[in-house]
Amino acid sequence: MVFIRKVKIGDKTYLAEVKSVRIGDKVKQEFIRYVGREINGKRIFSGSSEDIEVNNVKIWAPLIVLDSLAKKIGLSELLGDYGEYLLSMVYAHCIEPKNLNHMEDWFTRTDLHNILKIKEVSEEKLYNALDSINDKNLAIIQKKIFRSVTEGYNLHPKGYFFDVTNVYFYGTECPIAKKGHNKDGSHNPQVQIGLAVTKEEGIPIFHKTFEGNIFDSRILQDFLVEFNDLNIEDITLIWDRGVTSEINIIDAKRAGFEVICGLAIKQDVQKKVDQMLSNKNEFMQLKNRVRLKNTVLYCIRQKYKYGSINGQLVLCFNEEKARINKEKRIDQIQKAQELIKKKKPISEGIRYYFNNDDTINEKAIRESQEYDGCSVIFSTKNLSIEEIVKPYFEKDKVEKAFRSLKSILGLKPIKHWLEERVKSHIFICYISYLLLSLLEVKLKKIEISGVIGLDKLSTAYKVSLRNKKIKNDFEKIVTLTREQEKIIKAVDKKIMKLNVVTKN
Repeated sequence: MVFIRKVKIGDKTYLAEVKSVRIGDKVKQEFIRYVGREINGKRIFSGSSEDIEVNNVKIWAPLIVLDSLAKKIGLSELLGDYGEYLLSMVYAHCIEPKNLNHMEDWFTRTDLHNILKIKEVSEEKLYNALDSINDKNLAIIQKKIFRSVTEGYNLHPKGYFFDVTNVYFYGTECPIAKKGHNKDGSHNPQVQIGLAVTKEEGIPIFHKTFEGNIFDSRILQDFLVEFNDLNIEDITLIWDRGVTSEINIIDAKRAGFEVICGLAIKQDVQKKVDQMLSNKNEFMQLKNRVRLKNTVLYCIRQKYKYGSINGQLVLCFNEEKARINKEKRIDQIQKAQELIKKKKPISEGIRYYFNNDDTINEKAIRESQEYDGCSVIFSTKNLSIEEIVKPYFEKDKVEKAFRSLKSILGLKPIKHWLEERVKSHIFICYISYLLLSLLEVKLKKIEISGVIGLDKLSTAYKVSLRNKKIKNDFEKIVTLTREQEKIIKAVDKKIMKLNVVTKN
């Protein structure tokens, strides 16, 4: 009988092929040849490539990196009894978004049975996992996760960005899918998602799903309770003008938060803006210039009372945006003129710039141009202009989170019609974005985004091999590139203790 035996020589362990032979009344092991070494508990076999055949190739590196991030915050335990199955869906959303009925096949092409310690996934198990997440435990789970994140990553957030987005449905069977207002002008059934992220890192704090016909300002009121329960001091909430209302600001102040928010240019705000714009030459001076990452603003401020709330009003002018808006409007008007000549209909929005006899309404154009490039911000706290303006215009962190939820993670028009399944599906996407944002924090020092980092790791497979000659099965990680090694080490150096080899 031929088998593999460990042979210790110094501090090294070699693998020897031996066979049992009978000599007289005794059975002894006869050395045949050395076939490899054991390193860090892993068997590394040598031999002719002709003796080796590939059994299968498994997705490995992106998964082991995501799992390392999840383990650091104890995510599986926080997700409950079906934590590993929920994580399998989370990892799939991060790497290769799939519908549930494709998960079983995808799972077999990964090393998740080793990483998550589950033998297989089934449609029944995955649906049970989704059903384990409900409104009763969703808020509690999210708060526990965020506390674990702040402790694990030593975060001390000083501000929250808050915004609302919508997700469309193919059908109308879901009870919370309603027709409502949206930026796209779509009339499809939708649900609304409120999301808050940290100001500095863009890490998600909390999300909640609402019926599609609920206004943004009403959604914030639900969030204020959740924010308050986190017991974090010195927080400023930052949101866009679609969420702003006097009652929302009052409620935020009562909950102990300061507010930086956008205001629509209408009614009393418009009068104030007209006064501030009356001397534009004084406005466009070096002392009022604020440099942002990708643009330049000119900003002035005044004390202002929004309803019953005292604060600071900042008027911002973006010269480049004003020019772009002006030219875009002219292009649309000229296109509408061509349509009118051909006796074709034009949109209601552009019809505003034409008189009843289809001549151009110059007054309407001048009135619209008056506020091109203008934005108005209100702050309840007495801060410098830069302290108000920069956080507000850097709220793209929450917009980036929504883009990631909708595109990268496959949160697009969805077919699930059970209300709780819809919310669970969105929760899976939310956790996926959480891991991507944590990966972004880890990779910041090597200047690689989370999504690009996972993509670069996609070719680092685990390969299952078989030595036909000695009939031995073993696994090997494909040789890592220097860049892949750099990404893995940035996440967790302990991962490199596995049997991996780096090539130039």
